[in-house]
Amino acid sequence: MNRRSLLLAAGAVGVTTAVGGAAAAIAADDPEAGRKSRPMLTWELTGGFVPAGWSALRAPRLVAYDDGVLIADAQKRLRVGAGEIRSLRNHATTVLRDPANAHRRQGAPMIADVPSTVFTARTNGRKFSLQFEGLEETRRDRAYPAAAYSLLDHCAQLRDRVNRSGAGFHPDAVRAIVVLLDAAQPTTATVPPWPAGVPVPRFRKDEFVTQLDLRDRQARALMRAVPRPEQPQWPVFKLPDGRRAQLNWRFLLPHE
Repeated sequence: MNRRSLLLAAGAVGVTTAVGGAAAAIAADDPEAGRKSRPMLTWELTGGFVPAGWSALRAPRLVAYDDGVLIADAQKRLRVGAGEIRSLRNHATTVLRDPANAHRRQGAPMIADVPSTVFTARTNGRKFSLQFEGLEETRRDRAYPAAAYSLLDHCAQLRDRVNRSGAGFHPDAVRAIVVLLDAAQPTTATVPPWPAGVPVPRFRKDEFVTQLDLRDRQARALMRAVPRPEQPQWPVFKLPDGRRAQLNWRFLLPHE
């Protein structure tokens, strides 16, 4: 990533730190209640000190759907029984409906630049969500109530199971993340043109990070041009206007 991207990420971290220590609880009517592919539970990481573009590229660690499908990291999928989905829903709802479970213990140490964990559960037309700053990193210090770590363990066990035993998740739908490079930044390699068949991204004034959700033919064109790279390696392409941009992508989830 270029220096400008890193500076933007640093600014974003300050905002996350300011609000992450408080319980970010939601208990309200679920606006997605009528959607066919709505997730029953999501486990996500947000914020932390990451370069620009990484937050959009970072897929939820686990998504569970009402039909029993679990998807881990937007890479593996596994269908489980109704009993396991019911157990997960009941556990998550019990923890997340109580905002006290996201209150840090007084005197618990703060860890800078770590991401926040966000759990969201949906049941009976209602949505419950809590945010925990540095949940995994503060386990040894017991910064949060035991219920929070219990839900983390439950979700982590399911995620490990999906990644270990699940099938590959490869839909014809991707999220492309595009980051403009500074014009003055040197390059030693020949920069290829923007991939054919992939829409050219548009950037608003002073914007240098954007994303494109692509499906079907456009998604396949991107995947041909950029075979799934290792995430630290963001290929560079030349836009039609001559600017250079870094590009990466991940698979879109059914509800996105």
